[in-house]
Amino acid sequence: MSRLISSGLLSISNSFFALFENLIFSRKVNRTKLEPPIFIIGHWRSGTTLLHNLMSMDKQFIYPNMGAMLFPSHFLLTEPVLKHVVKHLLPKQRPMDNMPVTWDLPQEDETSILLLHLMSPYLAISFSDQPEVYDRYYELDRLTPKEASLWKKTFLYFMKKLTFKSGEKKRVLLKSPTHTFRIPFLLEMFPDAQFVYIYRDPYKVYNSTLHLRRTMFGDNGFAPLDMEKLEEDMSNIYVNHLDVYERDRQIVPEGQLHEVRFEDLEEDPVGELRKLYEHLNLPDFDDLVKNMQPYLKDQKSYKKNKYEMDAAQEKKIYERWQKAFEMFGYDRLPSEALVKARVAS
Repeated sequence: MSRLISSGLLSISNSFFALFENLIFSRKVNRTKLEPPIFIIGHWRSGTTLLHNLMSMDKQFIYPNMGAMLFPSHFLLTEPVLKHVVKHLLPKQRPMDNMPVTWDLPQEDETSILLLHLMSPYLAISFSDQPEVYDRYYELDRLTPKEASLWKKTFLYFMKKLTFKSGEKKRVLLKSPTHTFRIPFLLEMFPDAQFVYIYRDPYKVYNSTLHLRRTMFGDNGFAPLDMEKLEEDMSNIYVNHLDVYERDRQIVPEGQLHEVRFEDLEEDPVGELRKLYEHLNLPDFDDLVKNMQPYLKDQKSYKKNKYEMDAAQEKKIYERWQKAFEMFGYDRLPSEALVKARVAS
């Protein structure tokens, strides 16, 4: 009940501030010109956050910070004040993976989309027992013409707000696993957009995504937790994301898509980012290397979550996600000899 009450009060205040921001800024925002955006895509827990954090160190990019993520309808107006209020309420680390939380780190734009018009699969966090509510917001091909127009208009305006706020002609750098399902939709909006797809060891993605769902849905959902159903749903979404990406990457023009293996990025971030910049023909790589050194130093002390995986779990993961092992070249663990393996995410 308390969640419903707080959600209602927050909705009212958001609508109030959004109205005032629109009156003050809408004309200027609508006149703002956009550069072709870059989308970091891939399944949840595959390394999208790490890659987003690293690339955001490049000053040619802009991105949603905590203010734009939490208050997408009025951050231009209220962020100078809310920043000082909300930052004291933020946890030091994300509950699902111990990654640091600060106001100015880049954030996922799908949360902003959810808060702006509710046409997002992240409705599953609150209504995990009602897939009919959120399933059609992955690929967006089942939207009505009116819904599709609203989705595009709202998303475009949000990106213009990010650009307007920066005060400079910079490219928007976004990351959201949900955009993996929307490549044709996004290319229709932004023909020159570029994409970076990151993938990771399926064992680690499976265990880590299950932990993510248990944490997020348990802390924020209105429906009772059914872990068996959540696990089945997660597994199906992963396989679907593989099928959709395998299909849609064929339509991305040459030079607009690059793929990154998470383990290679973790081992040699400079080398892997150099390949990325060369393939996408991005300038100023040396500046990025210089800017990201403090972050790389901090990452050395980062401790991943650990999960126990027995032979039965290994067998289940491999049988469900065999396509990923073959598609990305990962080896199967020897389950007949496996008693317990500690799987870091």
